Amino acid sequence: MLVAVLAALVVITLLAAAIATVSARAVAEAQADVTAFEAELAMTGTRDTLLYLLNTQRQTFGGITVDDQVVWSVGQATASRPEDEFEEPSRLPIGNEIRLDGTPYLGLDGARFALQDDAGLFSPNWSFPMYRPGFFSMLGVPAEEWAGLEAKRLDYQDPDTLYRLDGAEAEQYAKAELPAPTNRPLVTPLETRGILGWGKPLAAMDDNALASTITAARTVQVNVNTAPKAVLRALPGVDEATAERIVALRHDLPFMLQWQFVDAFNLPLSEEDPIGLLAVGYGTLKLWHTAGGPVQLVHWTLTPVDAGGRPWRLDYEIALPRDDVTDSAIARPTQAPLLAQPGPPGG
Repeated sequence: MLVAVLAALVVITLLAAAIATVSARAVAEAQADVTAFEAELAMTGTRDTLLYLLNTQRQTFGGITVDDQVVWSVGQATASRPEDEFEEPSRLPIGNEIRLDGTPYLGLDGARFALQDDAGLFSPNWSFPMYRPGFFSMLGVPAEEWAGLEAKRLDYQDPDTLYRLDGAEAEQYAKAELPAPTNRPLVTPLETRGILGWGKPLAAMDDNALASTITAARTVQVNVNTAPKAVLRALPGVDEATAERIVALRHDLPFMLQWQFVDAFNLPLSEEDPIGLLAVGYGTLKLWHTAGGPVQLVHWTLTPVDAGGRPWRLDYEIALPRDDVTDSAIARPTQAPLLAQPGPPGG
């Protein structure tokens, strides 16, 4: 009888331990689901807040302002709107802007974000030929291969089946076991990996780095106030040290005149060359959360005069790996009231 009782106690103990283990696992999974949901909610709230700011706030050479104070000229008092409704607002930086150069900021409830102006990235679809040598050099491509890569890109995009010199059409893609050319301009930056011959020089970049360097958007200028160092090196006369100086100087005061930028670094350019100083109405937004998970990259386009009345359009979304920026704890707060950080309890 005693043996039976002891055996029953052992069975009950094992069952209790199993139930406790299953319960603890279920609680942990439920908590993980709650944490993931809260992170997703924080990133969605941060995204929509930023899209609202992009549509409603004034842009300067420094980025987008974060309140309704409008400085129309140096020494002039702030005003809600000019006397002449057709007068352009001042583009002079006022110091409270959210930068559009990939700078990481604090978002809502543990979310982090970085905005990037498309004009600050290199566009294989549209950029000026004068920037291509610097871009290919930055990728480590020998000069004798530049023309072939360009021919393959053009064959990938055009609707015909005619071969350019050193180009490639569907037959060559089939032999290389690659998807056939799309016969249209690139839609996302990651699509460049699918162009025959481009995969090798781009292999050193992970998807996060690639999306921080290349854009598929229609832009011909390089915005020197928002371009990362890798893109600045595509400018004639800009090496690694010069690119670092440009980034350091614009952090204190954005560039406001093309000729001043060219003269400051003694570049073989003129103010008539395609150098931009202001952001365009489209770009990317990276979102991530301190709770972990991948980086969400969203491409946005402002559409204030869209026939359907929509203020913006989301063109695509990509999940990207974490990198040194998104893994670091360095993210600055903004001065935007809508993105204000919570104070201490009871404060």
